[in-house]
Amino acid sequence: MIKRNAIAFMVVLFAIIGQTVNAQEITPPGVEVIGKGAVLIDPDIFTFSITLADRAMTAEQAKTVVDEKTQELLDLAKTIGVAQHAIETTQMSIRPIFDNHSQSTQDLYQPSLIEVSRQVTFILTNFKHYDPILDQAIRLGVKHISPLQYQTSKADEYYRQALNVAIKDAKAKAQQIASKLNMKLGVVTHMSEFPHGAPRVLMADSSEGAKSISFRSNPGKREISAQVTLIYSIIH
Repeated sequence: MIKRNAIAFMVVLFAIIGQTVNAQEITPPGVEVIGKGAVLIDPDIFTFSITLADRAMTAEQAKTVVDEKTQELLDLAKTIGVAQHAIETTQMSIRPIFDNHSQSTQDLYQPSLIEVSRQVTFILTNFKHYDPILDQAIRLGVKHISPLQYQTSKADEYYRQALNVAIKDAKAKAQQIASKLNMKLGVVTHMSEFPHGAPRVLMADSSEGAKSISFRSNPGKREISAQVTLIYSIIH
């Protein structure tokens, strides 16, 4: 038993030493700095979904109402200039509604109502179209409005700009450290990029718009950020 414990201890010890050696090999010595950069952008793609629904005694009755609501919404979108390819409609979803308070055992297995719903997704390039569509959906008795998603068609371009700012920030920090410690920096021996703020979908809560049709939305500015780690050698 003692021999086994000794062997296990040696295995763990060598593993720890190996990890330490590997860490030293991966991270070269020098001055390590982290640079962060961000750019403010104006989103140019706005995506949201509207779910229209109705309940009736039969699926056909509910479907007729949902079809009428959908057509009214699409007509409004066409009138204000939304392109047809910017609108996606899903197949109808049918859900039976059961009356759990019924005293009859037979009624428990028979739906009291049928709910029919359809989701309409808008991918807008003009934010001015958002509020009129939202207002019309609320007038039609919309079931659900998804949060508004902000995106940009120039995500890669903006991210490269943020990356350049991050590199400049890291360089400035390294020079400041070297100046304070009376050191002379050499070349960059290591660089790591951490796209924690890389181009992504940005969400906005549209619940306020669903409460009042007099609400007017404003997308505002959005941020794309980047982060880098640089290691400079030290000239002795």
